[in-house]
Amino acid sequence: MKPVPAKILEGKENEVYDTKIVNSPYFSTLFHFHEECQLNYVVESNGTRMIGDSIESFSHDDLILVGSNIPHVWHNSAEYFVTSENENQAKSITLFFHPEKVISMLSQLGDVKELSDFFQRSRRCIRFRGNTKSQIKILLIQLAEEVDVLIRLGLLTKIFHILCKTKEYDVLTGAGYTNTYQLKDNDRMDIILKHIFNNFAKEIPLKDVSDMIYMNKQSFCRYFKSRTQKTFVEFVNEVRIGHACKLLTQVDYRVNDLAYVCGFNSLSNFNKFFKKAKGLSPREYRNKYMSSAIRGNDL
Repeated sequence: MKPVPAKILEGKENEVYDTKIVNSPYFSTLFHFHEECQLNYVVESNGTRMIGDSIESFSHDDLILVGSNIPHVWHNSAEYFVTSENENQAKSITLFFHPEKVISMLSQLGDVKELSDFFQRSRRCIRFRGNTKSQIKILLIQLAEEVDVLIRLGLLTKIFHILCKTKEYDVLTGAGYTNTYQLKDNDRMDIILKHIFNNFAKEIPLKDVSDMIYMNKQSFCRYFKSRTQKTFVEFVNEVRIGHACKLLTQVDYRVNDLAYVCGFNSLSNFNKFFKKAKGLSPREYRNKYMSSAIRGNDL
């Protein structure tokens, strides 16, 4: 899936930030990047989220900050594209802001080093949790609905203040991640990633995928790793593990059944890859999630 550059504040050159509410049958599947940072709160929806080299499942109540020029996409589950508009909805509230313009604007009011440091951390992309998420989602809703410019500015600075101070977050991308996608790439990655997202629950033969974009297997493996910084097998397994994590939060799924539901050919392989990716066994992961849920925290 080739990321394309996007103009978020196009036609609003003097704007420092903007908000967007999405309420549609499904999210756009376009893999893209832009200069503006993006603070995205998923009100309702589920599927697979890809941000830089991070691949995870997402569902409602997901709060993510995407750094400047990091390729990303929220891809809905397959049922969103085959059922009627009323059966599934994709709802989100997003704050876009240009970090350099924010710094320039607020530096006239005082020291912005803490905010500048936070924007630097945002290059790793961040998932927020706990009380921070609870506070931010309320402020995002208020900001998106408010029309008074001074009240909006107050809400914006309050959001930044909370984000700068919080410790309730996890970074998503690897420390060495860089955007290696080239705009001259054709649509081959679009074909590959959509195929993986829609078919990870079953075997995906390497030859079948390489044939889809008219490459031999060796050339395809080099091409895929140069774009994703992962081997094809690593990438597919991360998609599967991300889906397994989502299912482990649902008590009606037995742990021993998840291997086959998520596309692994054996329970032992599933346990091995899960432990490698998450540092916990699937059962330990579920127990930790349940304990966190009881305490009212996120995993």
